[in-house]
Amino acid sequence: MRKILAKTAWQTLAAIGFLIVVWACLYLAAGNELLVPSLFACFAEMGALLGSGAFWIALLASFLRALEAFAISFVFALIFAIIAYLVPSFEKLFAPLASALRSLPVLAVLLILLSVLSAGQAPVAVAFLSLFPMLYTGILAALSGVDKQVIAISRVHGTPLWRKVTRIYLPLSAPYILRESGGALAFSLKLVVSAEVLANTAKSLGGMMQEAKIYAEIPELFALVFATFFVGLLLELAATALASYVQKRMQ
Repeated sequence: MRKILAKTAWQTLAAIGFLIVVWACLYLAAGNELLVPSLFACFAEMGALLGSGAFWIALLASFLRALEAFAISFVFALIFAIIAYLVPSFEKLFAPLASALRSLPVLAVLLILLSVLSAGQAPVAVAFLSLFPMLYTGILAALSGVDKQVIAISRVHGTPLWRKVTRIYLPLSAPYILRESGGALAFSLKLVVSAEVLANTAKSLGGMMQEAKIYAEIPELFALVFATFFVGLLLELAATALASYVQKRMQ
């Protein structure tokens, strides 16, 4: 477990280091604090945000929306993927709908949803529409990758279907599903925050970004973007580390 955590920590530091290098290059290329603020100004603003109660309330609200969208998407994707795996005809019938959901223009859908949902609910619905087909495809691929020999042995022993699902299919595909889930949760946060910006959701990271843009608080805007990136990165790396740990425990 220590090796996995150490590897995750190095990956996090490498990602942050790469972002800082890119940021510095953009700052030097722009040559204008109003377009791209300096790293010092952004880190100073980040420190101010960390000491602000409003920031933590906004972060918690956005994270809970992202978690809600992810949880709903994961449950439906898991159910539909299991059915599609067990019933090939259902997979063929459902494939066009999954493709259609992946092709939806997210921003246009958000504008429509805002006419019937609140500024707090619309980001969750938009994130669900994007996450569900992505998780469905990933979970179905994980189930399809289960060792056929194990499945054949279970058939010989007459293992009931529900035991196959709970004791064979899901445990053997768990590491891949966990990796997919980590990326999906991080992506959920990005989707929710992006939708919050357009919806101008109160007490949210997206709402704070919109306010910073309106009042030309560029360092604060960049600091909020960095905070969102950092939280998403931590979520994804944590899920990857957990998946690696589970996989090693299963070997």
